[in-house]
Amino acid sequence: MSLRKKVIMNAGSNWMSQFVTAIVGLVLIPLIRGKLGSEAFSIWFLLSTGLRYPMILESSFSLSTNRFVAFYRNDTELQNRFVSASFAVLSVLGVLTAAAAALLSFFIPDLFTAITQDYAFDAQITCILVGVTLAFKIIEASFSGTLMGYQYHTRTNSVIVIVNMFKAVLTIGLLIVWKSIIAVQLAFALSAAFSLMMSFIVAKKSIPSLKIDILKVDRNAVWELFRYTGHAAARSGSMIFMYSTVTLLTGKFGTKEHLDIFAVASVVSGFIRSLLAGMQNVFLPVVTSLQAKGQLEKMKAVVAKGTHISCILTCMTTILLFIYAGKFLDVLFDDIVPDMITILRVLIVSEVARGFFGIWLPSLVGMGHLRTLTVSAIVTSIGAIVLELILFKNSVYVPFAAAISLLAATWAYMGFWVPVYGLYKTHTNPIEYFKNSLLGPIAAAAVSIAVLKLLNYIIPINGFHWILMFIVSGIIVIIIFVILSMRSEAAELLIIFRRKFGSQTE
Repeated sequence: MSLRKKVIMNAGSNWMSQFVTAIVGLVLIPLIRGKLGSEAFSIWFLLSTGLRYPMILESSFSLSTNRFVAFYRNDTELQNRFVSASFAVLSVLGVLTAAAAALLSFFIPDLFTAITQDYAFDAQITCILVGVTLAFKIIEASFSGTLMGYQYHTRTNSVIVIVNMFKAVLTIGLLIVWKSIIAVQLAFALSAAFSLMMSFIVAKKSIPSLKIDILKVDRNAVWELFRYTGHAAARSGSMIFMYSTVTLLTGKFGTKEHLDIFAVASVVSGFIRSLLAGMQNVFLPVVTSLQAKGQLEKMKAVVAKGTHISCILTCMTTILLFIYAGKFLDVLFDDIVPDMITILRVLIVSEVARGFFGIWLPSLVGMGHLRTLTVSAIVTSIGAIVLELILFKNSVYVPFAAAISLLAATWAYMGFWVPVYGLYKTHTNPIEYFKNSLLGPIAAAAVSIAVLKLLNYIIPINGFHWILMFIVSGIIVIIIFVILSMRSEAAELLIIFRRKFGSQTE
């Protein structure tokens, strides 16, 4: 299979799995909130999202394992040495995470004003279950990272889809008999255990040479893993740290109503983030392999094409979600307040930067430019937290302070620094990059917005059911993007379709 087809297939597979994950989340979250009530839901969101710090380890070790497996996939001994080291280290970290959560549970009710005495015990048990959930996810990173190193994204994503379906059924089933945040997190913990088991089985079946031997873990492999992971943890972990801390500060300084507003807006905006992550992460092993082979021009072409695809997906998604934000919230939740719509739109705009230029992050990591990315990521996360505290001090509305700090930090890091640094390190002409990767999607976005405004002026959105208007708007946006920025892709798909249709006719 050609590199182009492999990238398209893996990106499509990632996108579909993230799409399923997002859809399951968009179905489960309103259901959970409806069953538990806004107060209990906000407490569960605070704990499950705010205590995600250990996921820094999951993300960074997965990236490290991904990179080393991709680099040594032709050397079975070195490959197994790094996978065994990853599994051993992550197993220890998983146990420590569960133990830390159990210890923290004793202090949870006193740390946050949003947790009332009525929910103190439930919050403590939920805190422990969050730790167990994270522990399973951390251990799983060694197997998911191995599969991604071989670019078996379709198999990894099949696991993700199956686990999400399992989680949805289990959560709904437990909520029917037990309306408690404990039941919700128990379902998530059991799903994480199921995901770990599935990833291990798929990795063993997909890679016959894979062998984990903890007794023969190599000290040098552990050191190399930690050296690379240190940068990955500080870099990708800084973003997890930023989102988690912003959430915790919202629960610390805000009321349960403030936390509920921010939680609802974050859930829907996370839909965009999931789609973008699914498309962009596929480029890490590809760029790593091209870098190892010295194919720099081919690597730059992959980055440019990735930017183009990511921009198209971002523009199409954000335009429709921004316009129909209020309608989506009304469908998903019963008691929507205007502030939720405002906060959601701010968070949607913040994700545009990630969509336009987020492709540079896995690409630069694959090229080995770690130190500068690490420092800039740390500075960004600290800057977001400091900005939020400054806004709190100046009595800015709590949910808006959280959203605006994420907006400023994401655009400063993803929207400016990362692409500038990437263009500099790859010696790419900015004008050519803009012309080949960004101009088409931006022009299509501008035309789409103008046409939709004109359509709303001619046929007011309130005159028809919003779902009908959403479908019409979606069709218009797709047609405009195909004409202005996807002509080559559409032509290629048409040729493939004609060939297949012709062969079937014969």
